[in-house]
Amino acid sequence: MNRKSAARLQADELAVWSAVKHLSEQALARVGAEIERETGLSGADFGILSRLEDLGGGELAQRDLALSLGWHKSRLSHQLTRMEARELVVRRQADEARGVLVLITVEGRERIAAARPVHAGAVRRHLLDHLDAHERAVIVAVAARLAGGGEEA
Repeated sequence: MNRKSAARLQADELAVWSAVKHLSEQALARVGAEIERETGLSGADFGILSRLEDLGGGELAQRDLALSLGWHKSRLSHQLTRMEARELVVRRQADEARGVLVLITVEGRERIAAARPVHAGAVRRHLLDHLDAHERAVIVAVAARLAGGGEEA
């Protein structure tokens, strides 16, 4: 039986999968915890607010925001409801083509501005400071290749 058709991962395959999964979960949890502790924003809040600023200049169609996050519509809708209650974002009906727009508020802009240095410091402490330039480049190259479906570029 060849590796690709095996019903279970081989030990070396499982080691790779486990390492990637653990690193991702651990880094996200540690960075998210620091952001929440220092700013009161959850990891989800930070992700949404940063995408609104970085991708849309402060506003995005709700469906585009969901796509950029890789979230289901219902998950995003519930999160946005919580964020609206805290006055971080507002939703407005746009034209038929764009659907619902999500806009960052003044409060949201202030909170994401305060969170960005916390995020940067946490990412450096929990990941980047432990990698040399070559390791960083390898991670970026592998991630880019896998994001494209795992095919050789």
